[in-house]
Amino acid sequence: MPVFLGGFAFAILCFVALNAAMVPVSRSEYCGGKCHEMNTAYVTWELSPHGANAAGIRTECVDCHLPPKEEYFTHIAAKAYTGAKDIYKHYFGAEYDPEKMRKKVLDHMSNETCLHCHDSLLAKPGNSAARIAHVASLAQPNAPENRCVQCHEDVGHQRQNRLFSQ
Repeated sequence: MPVFLGGFAFAILCFVALNAAMVPVSRSEYCGGKCHEMNTAYVTWELSPHGANAAGIRTECVDCHLPPKEEYFTHIAAKAYTGAKDIYKHYFGAEYDPEKMRKKVLDHMSNETCLHCHDSLLAKPGNSAARIAHVASLAQPNAPENRCVQCHEDVGHQRQNRLFSQ
């Protein structure tokens, strides 16, 4: 019994330590400030509605680029894999190409990621064209023409802003 209790206490301690260590490296400032490859992504995120908006709500990098935090073990595993891959590519990979990476990320951005937060698409669309597009997107989310990023590419990273030129 003492071995079990010791093991249980150790597991709890590891869980608490892991969560404490995840807090600073899950902030967008960490992604953009510690890694020069992410500078463009960070600046464009800060200019976007996800980085700055009238409501003051900020969506962090991990909210769109990793599985939801509610899927704890999947989120942790994806974060560990992505972090290790990024570190490897930083030191041993080819020259970082922001445009190539942007296209790759957009190709893999699923509607499910957007719908995790934006689940009320039909509540008050701006106009009839938006309603038609949102109905189609909900009906056939995997169709290439129905992907959220087809119409909302700049919502996460504002590249058309006059304050940013790349």
